[in-house]
Amino acid sequence: MAGKYPVTPKGEFRWPHIMVADTTYKAEGQFHIKVLLSGTEAEDMQEIVDTAHAEWKKKCQQKSAKKWQEYMPYKLSLDDDGMEEGTEFHFKLKASGTNGRTGQTFTQRPVVVGPKNEPLPSTIKVGNGSIGKVAYEIAPYEHGTSLGIQLRLRMVQVLKLVEYVASGNADDVFDVEEEYEVIVEEGNSQTEEGQAFEDDGEEKSGDF
Repeated sequence: MAGKYPVTPKGEFRWPHIMVADTTYKAEGQFHIKVLLSGTEAEDMQEIVDTAHAEWKKKCQQKSAKKWQEYMPYKLSLDDDGMEEGTEFHFKLKASGTNGRTGQTFTQRPVVVGPKNEPLPSTIKVGNGSIGKVAYEIAPYEHGTSLGIQLRLRMVQVLKLVEYVASGNADDVFDVEEEYEVIVEEGNSQTEEGQAFEDDGEEKSGDF
């Protein structure tokens, strides 16, 4: 289905921060996720990025003859035995900031849905090993002597959820306090930002 954004094939999620922005290195926060693809799917995705990069590099070189440092949003991934397992593609989205053209501040987040495009509650913790697809924008950039292509994260479709579980066991640290109770309300769902994904049932091939 032709949609607002291009969409990756199904892949394995690595280090997803798609529900809550990561503020470890950036105070304004950043949503990000890596998607592992292999075989012809990885090759096709890499070709899309390489083509966009080559076109952007040509434009930058026409403006300036300086020596450019180039950035590509993917890298080869090796397993624990040092064997090639595929290519990781890195998608990012700034959570907040100031628009350089208008001077207005903004906040944004990716839309996260399930197999049938149902919005997922923000309380769900999507972890490593989850399977899904990412809708993205190709965003060329130039800064100083650096140029490259960023894959701007827009939407995520989670097809198989592996929930993140923090390390450590609370039972090894705290005593059980029977006289107290915490009532947890259901979290807010993601708002819809246009149809990017097809309804993906369990056995559907997932072509977009």
